[in-house]
Amino acid sequence: MSKRQLKAQASSARAASTAFGSGGFGTASSAFSTAASPLSYVTEPPDLSSISDPNVVVYFRNLSKKDSTTKAKALEDLQAHVAALKEPVEDGVIEAWIRMYPRTSVDNAKAVRQNAQALQGQLAAAVGRRFAKHMPTSVGAWLCGLYDSDRSVAEATQNSLRQVFNTPEKIQNIRKAYQQPILEYCRTAIDKESAQTLSDERTVSPDDAEAKYSRVISACISLLGSLQANLQPEELAKHQSDYENLLGDKKLWEFASHGDAHIRRSIHRFLKTCLLKQPDAVRTNLGAISKSYLSVALNSDQTSSALDYVDALALLTKHFPSVWTEHYKSKTTVDRRLRQFLKRGSQSGPRDFWDRLRDLLVSLPEDVLPGSAADAAEYLSALHGGITRKDESRMSLEAAFATYIDVTASISKSLPEDDQRKLLCEMVLPLLTQYLRPSPDNNQWNLPTQSVKLVAQIMRLDAIPILLQEQWPAFTEQFVNDIKTSAPEQSKDYERSQKALIQQATRFALLQEQPPGKGSSSLRELFSRSCSTIISEALSVTKNRNGKPYGAAGVVAEFLHRNRDLVHADADITQRLQQFISNDLSELILTPSSSYLVDILYSFSASESFKDAWTATLKAVLKATDSPAKTKALEAILTSPRIPKSFDIASEDPELQQYITASVQGAVNGSLEWDFFNRILQSPATILSSQTIDDILCSMTQSLSLANQAPYALQGLRQVVRQNPSLLRSFLSTPQGSSLLQALLLASESPNDEVSQGASSVSASIQTVLSAGTDTKQSVYDLIQLGLQEPTAKSVSVETLVELAKQLIKPGSGWDEISGVFPNPELWRTALVPFLHTAPKSSLAIANPLGGAVYLVASNAGPSSGGKIPRDADGYSAAYRITQYMTKLFKESDLFPIEEVPFDLQEAFLRNIALTIQLADDNLGLAGANGLWDQYNPDVEADAISFMSDAQPFVTQELKRLQASWSSTDASSSLLAWATELLAEVGPDVSAQAYYAARAYSVLISDAIEVCGWKNSDTAQTQEILKTIRKGKEFFSLVGFLNAFKEPLAASKSCERLCNELVADLTGLDLDKKPKEALRQLVLLDALLYEQEDIAKSIANTRLVFFVKHVIPWLESPEGTIALRAEVCRVLTVLLPLMGDVYGEHWGELLTALAATWSATQELEENESGMDSPIPFVHASLKLYAQLRILTQGDDPNDDLLEVWKETEQSIANGLVNLLKHSQHFPDEFHQPLKMVNDVLARQIAKVPLKHLESTEDLFPLLYVESQPVQQTAFDILHKQIPAAQEQISIDAALEKTTARLPEELLSLILEAPTVAALAEANFERSVPLPLRGYLLSWILVFDHIEHASFKVKNDYVDHIKEGDYLPGLLDFIFDFLGHTHNKPADISKLDITTYTPDIELPRRDAQWLLTHIYYLCLLHVPSPTKSCNPRALDGKIHWADAQSTADPDSPFTIRVAPRAQEITASYTLDDQATSMRISLPPAFPLTNARIEGLNRVAVNEQKWQSWLRTSLGAITIFNGSLIDALTTFKRNVEGAMKGQTECAICYSIVGSDKRLPDKRCGTCRHAFHGGCLFKWFKSSGSSSCPLCRNPFNYG
Repeated sequence: MSKRQLKAQASSARAASTAFGSGGFGTASSAFSTAASPLSYVTEPPDLSSISDPNVVVYFRNLSKKDSTTKAKALEDLQAHVAALKEPVEDGVIEAWIRMYPRTSVDNAKAVRQNAQALQGQLAAAVGRRFAKHMPTSVGAWLCGLYDSDRSVAEATQNSLRQVFNTPEKIQNIRKAYQQPILEYCRTAIDKESAQTLSDERTVSPDDAEAKYSRVISACISLLGSLQANLQPEELAKHQSDYENLLGDKKLWEFASHGDAHIRRSIHRFLKTCLLKQPDAVRTNLGAISKSYLSVALNSDQTSSALDYVDALALLTKHFPSVWTEHYKSKTTVDRRLRQFLKRGSQSGPRDFWDRLRDLLVSLPEDVLPGSAADAAEYLSALHGGITRKDESRMSLEAAFATYIDVTASISKSLPEDDQRKLLCEMVLPLLTQYLRPSPDNNQWNLPTQSVKLVAQIMRLDAIPILLQEQWPAFTEQFVNDIKTSAPEQSKDYERSQKALIQQATRFALLQEQPPGKGSSSLRELFSRSCSTIISEALSVTKNRNGKPYGAAGVVAEFLHRNRDLVHADADITQRLQQFISNDLSELILTPSSSYLVDILYSFSASESFKDAWTATLKAVLKATDSPAKTKALEAILTSPRIPKSFDIASEDPELQQYITASVQGAVNGSLEWDFFNRILQSPATILSSQTIDDILCSMTQSLSLANQAPYALQGLRQVVRQNPSLLRSFLSTPQGSSLLQALLLASESPNDEVSQGASSVSASIQTVLSAGTDTKQSVYDLIQLGLQEPTAKSVSVETLVELAKQLIKPGSGWDEISGVFPNPELWRTALVPFLHTAPKSSLAIANPLGGAVYLVASNAGPSSGGKIPRDADGYSAAYRITQYMTKLFKESDLFPIEEVPFDLQEAFLRNIALTIQLADDNLGLAGANGLWDQYNPDVEADAISFMSDAQPFVTQELKRLQASWSSTDASSSLLAWATELLAEVGPDVSAQAYYAARAYSVLISDAIEVCGWKNSDTAQTQEILKTIRKGKEFFSLVGFLNAFKEPLAASKSCERLCNELVADLTGLDLDKKPKEALRQLVLLDALLYEQEDIAKSIANTRLVFFVKHVIPWLESPEGTIALRAEVCRVLTVLLPLMGDVYGEHWGELLTALAATWSATQELEENESGMDSPIPFVHASLKLYAQLRILTQGDDPNDDLLEVWKETEQSIANGLVNLLKHSQHFPDEFHQPLKMVNDVLARQIAKVPLKHLESTEDLFPLLYVESQPVQQTAFDILHKQIPAAQEQISIDAALEKTTARLPEELLSLILEAPTVAALAEANFERSVPLPLRGYLLSWILVFDHIEHASFKVKNDYVDHIKEGDYLPGLLDFIFDFLGHTHNKPADISKLDITTYTPDIELPRRDAQWLLTHIYYLCLLHVPSPTKSCNPRALDGKIHWADAQSTADPDSPFTIRVAPRAQEITASYTLDDQATSMRISLPPAFPLTNARIEGLNRVAVNEQKWQSWLRTSLGAITIFNGSLIDALTTFKRNVEGAMKGQTECAICYSIVGSDKRLPDKRCGTCRHAFHGGCLFKWFKSSGSSSCPLCRNPFNYG
């Protein structure tokens, strides 16, 4: 052992020997007469020799270190070691830990204590029963951890105990089993330990040592208290002697005045426990307790423990009052100690302190209480001084004064009557005096603000009534003088003076209404006279000074409100008040006293003269001119809180109702505020008449439709809903109420967000009001029905009606509850009738379930020809709205289950929806087909598609539900029976209604067969029904039946027989005589051929040939209508492949007829308004031509067909081009048949050889048509034809020496460039806008001319472009559209700009690709004009540079733009030297990167300078060519380098002559200098000192 260690050990021994004093509990023994305490820091270290793991040995040695972090880490390592063990814990580890645990568990560091408790529980759980022998040694420290002052340590202890003892019963058993060790541990700690023994004074500060000692002692006392509180008496009796010794220890009770609050609270609580559990032991030691708790503790600091101290004293006094008398031994009297304690107040205690203090003081022995008035006054003065201390909480004042008054009452009872009066006059009456008339000089007597209870408590004191009778006249006289001398209106103290009067009157009245103790009758009479005097004077002041001192009127109002009985006890003053109300009040109502005068008026509401006085007052207000005084007075009259509940005079006054209506109208117009109306709504009385309510709400309803008044009207409605919703309930049940709901719903769809949100909020609030009653619900039902059946421009959307219906219905409701939201099916069908009577357009035959049957519908006028059909703002008819509404309702199956609807209504709903689906399908495919809606735009189209997607699943769902009702045995309830019944409703005529019925029902039956399946056993009956229908000659029924049962009738003999009969009949039919019959049979034949697969093969070959040869001439027959020719083409398209090996002239006749018909076509939509549109024929003929092309490309084509094909190829090509030219006058966006024709036409022309395409210059206008297929087809033709024609043009130009010119037709297409502003509202969701696409495709055709021309012709073309100045507009648009102008360029890095393929990318991306490709072509073919126009790309940078200069003209950062040189120079000036760089744009920018070079480097080294240049170039690359980002990056770099730089104190510049910054810094003054400047300074001064501080400069 070294000398240092020996010296340290000796020092520790000395410290221990001086720290330990006497033995425990009064027994004298040396500190070293027994083993050292386990808590002492000089405890012998554990024996680690039996631990096998060297790491664990290191952990324990670290645990012995003084550093808290090291100890905490050691504990964590031990926990990890124990957790990782797979074998039992060694005994050596357990023993070492048990030796170190008590001292570690009380360490100063929270983390050490927390980990120590955790490790204790972990070890105990891991060891199990082996730990039991160590419990006596460690249980005390373990349980003390539960009472640690730090909550986290206490929680860690609880968790560690639960690991081993997981129930409260087991922890209770610990207390029982180890009661003796616990007592020993606590007794040792309390008696032997001190701050010096627990902590080493050499390494621990005194504060930390005291904190550790306090923590140990308070935990031990708390643990002792828990033993007594939790153990049964019989358990405690086993160690009674130990407890008696413990309670007899004077040192224990001395902790009552200890400096630490934790210890004080612990000992106070311990005393309370002992009083309940060990009363005999306490009685034995009352002398020691009295000395500690009364002699010493009463005069000690009890901050943060005062409540526990008073609670303990109160309980001690209750059990042993003698502790204050015979057991009290001290030189200082106990009453003096008590007064000292009272002067300290609550010592930061809570409100409960004063309640417990009252219990203590009231229960004191009489010998301790004062016996004279003087002593009592001194006693109460001490208590009052404690209450009024500055550090007392204002929140506890009421409880404190309540204690003061109760203590005063208790003391005064034992005094003579004279002494009582003297005491109360001195110690209580000042409280009332200060309460009635506060004075700054007597602030110590201020009662809390809300002190009515205290006043009542004072009034119950016996002598107080006598004292008040003596003092009250003086109080009254002072109050009257205050009224007389209140400040005039001109005074700056006017408001304060008047409010003080009213507050004083309130306090007077409150005191007078409190029931007094003795002598109540005489005091009440005094109070009555006082009221009369005060009111009389107040009325005089109010009248004489014209109501300006409103405090006087307020005084009268307060007394009438609170002391009514006292006032009316004097008949004279009552009469004077009535005279004042009748004669004077109306004249004073417009004065500042108006609100208080109104309160006086309503105080006499039971008087006979009240109505006349009220009416006169109101008239006086209404007659006055508009002013704030008038508004204030009127609001007071109508909204005073003193208005009686039965008051209804206001609602009967016509002038008032008219005024209110006008005020509301002004608020609706925005000229007035809603405050007045809002207060009327809040009034407890009935102010508004029923007529006024209706007028106001009707006005608000009308204002909702006006844009400038709607926000104000919504404010008013919001106030009505919020303040008085009952007004709405009665109004909503009227027709006007439905209009209000409709107007709100319409406003909720307003484009103005403020209006729409406000209307939605008000509507939701109204729904809440409506949910309370069924009568008002009916108005909402009516509103829904009105919105469905009678749409107008102001009708709300269907979505809003659905939401409204959803709000009315609760889940699980039956039909009775939900029927109100469903429309009447008859009215629904009536709404459909006009559209079912409208003949369909013939062009719909292309895509139609019944095909050519549309040609046979009798034509008539429909809704499209007249504007009589009511529609909403979107053009939706009632029929369409109702069907939309129904499909959306049934989507909410939890609210509107279809099963709850009666069966007959289910059938009607299904049929109506099926009919509407067919009408919507026509109107969606062909704009204006039937007028179901009459506006056509992408939004309406999307809405229609959404309707179809909702309706079709509903139909499918209904069919599945009907399947359950179809019996497998009963033929009358089968699918076939249902279908037959349905088709029977199709009329026998050829009207439009019969057509739509056949179409809708056939589709419905077909869907049912597909969804539910078909029984083969019903096929025979189906064929019989077909025969019956054929005999009936009902055309639409027959066509509908064939379409409905196409699957069951497939390959049936009935259909084959019908097909052959039709072919035979048509072969022998004379078209000239029976054209209608021919069309009828052709339509039926088409229905069979297209619906029955392979049925054409059942036709005999000979019959087929004769038929084909018979009908081909019909294509050119004058009797053959367009419809008939279309049906012939459809028939031939199916039949010709069956006779491809038949030779004859019919092939030539057919192709010649097609070519002639196409060439003669003038306008595809010429007759679309009627029933004879050429679109179906053109479509069918193109399909037929496509089929013939397939036949020519077969393995063994017909030679006659091939020969004729080649002969007619040119005429066919001319016909196709003619169709293309005449397809330009009608857009096909909302014309599906025309679009289908254009698509087929485009595909056929694309297959025509280029040599047959002549006169293509006529196709240039087609680039601007409203049809993408036509536009693309025209472009494809020209794109192929133009390059082929350039060779001849080049030869002609060379031979004739002429100047080649671009076609004028083409140049006219690029004459006017589009702008981004013009495309702001263009829709890119579906496709690129066709005009924009046509313009860009035209430029590609221009470059087609240039690319394939000779050098001379190419130059001629370029010159032609320059002459017309076409290119700048294109380039401007390219830069603008691609975002370069706005410094937000589009990312085109993934696009191949050298080529362009349409319709691969999304529309906007497709436009960007096309523009980029065109810009590439510009650079490729016309580089010089493009480069000369390219500086336009710098326009945005020039504007930005100008803006920078304008914003800060003195900025050191400047930008110069050289458009012609394609350069931007950025400079930053520093001390007349500029650091600058230049950005150069290559000709192909932004397709190639810009270049950056440094021009002048200042203030930075070369490495950093190059880094700046690379960063700026990276900004251009990263941000898609953004030059502005490069410039701002350069500016930020320079400014960052210069930030914090100061000028050199030698040359007074930041940048030196060597272009460097000051970088040589003085180590003393920290100023920086240039190296060159310092060198010159050293040389000239002859020394190496700093130029500023003159200290030696370390020039490093």
